[in-house]
Amino acid sequence: MKKLKIIFVGTPDMALICLDGLVRNNFEIAAVVPPRKDHVTYNLFKSFVNDKKLNLLEFDDSPNEKEYIEKLKELNADIGVVCSYNIKLSSDFLKTTKMGYINCHPSLLPDYRGGMPYFHIIKNNEKTSGITLHYMDNDFDTGDIIYQREFEIIKDETMGTLFNRTNFMFHDALIKVLSDMQNGAEIMRHPQDKNDKYKKAPVVSNFIRINWHDSIDNIDALIRACNPFYNAYCYFRGHEMRILNSEKIIKSHNFECGKIVSASEKELIVAAIDGFISIKALKMSSWGIFLPDGFYNIFTPTTEEYLK
Repeated sequence: MKKLKIIFVGTPDMALICLDGLVRNNFEIAAVVPPRKDHVTYNLFKSFVNDKKLNLLEFDDSPNEKEYIEKLKELNADIGVVCSYNIKLSSDFLKTTKMGYINCHPSLLPDYRGGMPYFHIIKNNEKTSGITLHYMDNDFDTGDIIYQREFEIIKDETMGTLFNRTNFMFHDALIKVLSDMQNGAEIMRHPQDKNDKYKKAPVVSNFIRINWHDSIDNIDALIRACNPFYNAYCYFRGHEMRILNSEKIIKSHNFECGKIVSASEKELIVAAIDGFISIKALKMSSWGIFLPDGFYNIFTPTTEEYLK
């Protein structure tokens, strides 16, 4: 059995989990392409790769530089793997291995192409999602599919739980697919429909304002979709209030939407159009983080303020 020579490209956390799995399963990593040097994860990633005694192949400004691409070609690698990379790789880069590059995308393509599928999958109240391994082409997330796994979205799923679950699924999927390739198995390729009728996953703002006139299902989904990487927010007494964790309460009422109808040490209850949102954890701008036993210091049971 001839071992595959692999070029690995990625950004933590997915990259750390998957690269660790490949090393532990004795795949030959010819080189590791890191994030940009000014990326917040760069030093962590570099330290991890050096600890594994792998060949970290650094670039100056971009991995698409001509000199850098020539260095990759000289490795004579069989295939490349991309795990959560935020730089568009050129067509010349994708030709630096014999078999091209496989990308890990956390949705069931062709649905939710784009940079942030986790958020949109939860915000849209999807019941199922999945992961996809596909060959890369010159567009984003449109190459031939070689592996997919579907799973149910769990109750109270957040962006963070979905992110973590799919990272470990990619760990297992890459080991399986690359092992099959290494053993000479035929890997079936399924071309994608490249039109734009499918659900999209564009990058979103870091701050998403809550509309208290919306349904409790949609508000709850938005809060979970933002946790922990984005910020679902509203205002109280002129201060930005970021909602970190909440539960929905299905109950009819006559309160104005956005009104705090109850405040205690354990929760704030805010009216929405078809029920209530029970806020379990929040952060006030400039006031720090307040978890349940800190609520009472700010809000009282007789509060009649409105969340504007």
